[in-house]
Amino acid sequence: MSAAPASSVAVLCDFDGTITTGEVLDILYRQFAGADCRELVQLWLQGEISTPQEVQGCFATMTATRSEMEVALNIVQVDPAFRAFVDFCRGRHYRFAVLSDGLQWYIQYILGRHGISALTIYANQIEFLPDGIRISFPWYSPETPLRGTSKPAIIRRYQKEGSQVVFIGEGPSDV
Repeated sequence: MSAAPASSVAVLCDFDGTITTGEVLDILYRQFAGADCRELVQLWLQGEISTPQEVQGCFATMTATRSEMEVALNIVQVDPAFRAFVDFCRGRHYRFAVLSDGLQWYIQYILGRHGISALTIYANQIEFLPDGIRISFPWYSPETPLRGTSKPAIIRRYQKEGSQVVFIGEGPSDV
């Protein structure tokens, strides 16, 4: 029995508002963030501050626990066609990854709630520690200084590996 043929196609997909039917951070901010967060979000939308500044600033105003936030995330819906799309890509041996300027923690949590696992995820990181949280940006690049996750850098990495990239996204971090 031979191994399945490798494909040179890589499908890279945004999460918030693309895989999900809405923006996940908005839910967390509305429910748990302090008043200062609204101003930070507005500055981010205007391109005046970066994703790291917005996310770190808003989470600094939150006192909710991870468990409380996950309960709030239980309302997040995944596009009804997403699972079939992932199966389609897997059936054709396409590489599939999620590229997000959001947080890997909630992406894994939401996908897991919908029975979707084993996806490569490039996103910002959050650690829930006894004395608070720590947020890091392992996919940051100076070429996209307003983003925590540099989607162009990740796309080029796949291209350098020989993949024909299909990118799917609809938000400010996807432009």
